[in-house]
Amino acid sequence: MDPIHPPRLAPFQPTRREPGFHLPAAVREPVRLATVVGSVVLVAGAISAWVEVFLPGRGWFEQSSFAGANDGGITLELGLGIFAVAWADRLWTNRLAIVVIAPLALGLTALLDLRVAALTATDYINGEDLRIVGGQAYLLPGFWLAVIGAALATVAGAIRVWRARHTTRWTIGIARSFAGATIGGVIGAGLGFVVGITIGTRITMGIGGVSSSATALFAIAFAFAGAWLGAAGGSFVATSTKRD
Repeated sequence: MDPIHPPRLAPFQPTRREPGFHLPAAVREPVRLATVVGSVVLVAGAISAWVEVFLPGRGWFEQSSFAGANDGGITLELGLGIFAVAWADRLWTNRLAIVVIAPLALGLTALLDLRVAALTATDYINGEDLRIVGGQAYLLPGFWLAVIGAALATVAGAIRVWRARHTTRWTIGIARSFAGATIGGVIGAGLGFVVGITIGTRITMGIGGVSSSATALFAIAFAFAGAWLGAAGGSFVATSTKRD
């Protein structure tokens, strides 16, 4: 009887890239491109000034979107989240339900936050406090830019959910490491964002028109760093903790 030889597996070879210039996958698919464009427009609007105010004795000045309730900071993080899902191939092609609905959910949240910001700004613009001192104010194009970006990302996200409805597993099973990394990443991003805003505000205090943009850069950098550290720490804690 002839000996049975185990099958031999061919060595792994990565997929060969075709020569020449190729556009990123994120810009070759219309729905995905619309999501990317919407997120970029949302981020651009979020870091822009939203209100211009005139006060006697001070003149015209712009009110940062990070002032007050920090609605600009919230929409900035939402826009970055939408961009991450739309640009990363692993996330966009993932059929986990929470990833599929992420652009739609984040876009709707941004629209809701912008609605709250619009109501607050309208109350201030039409309020008696501003009229008594002889001031005036109006919304700047940056605010409407954020609205357009959020709306575009939301519509593209809804189309994505509709197209993926038959290939998505809507029952969710989450591994402990993934849950820990997610929770840690969210907490780390939030803490990093607050720290970045605080440091950026103190460093750029008194600089003038560049203060809001510089503060936004600090917030983005610290938020990403906090998210990375939080995700790594959360995953480690989740996997090292024994179940009872």
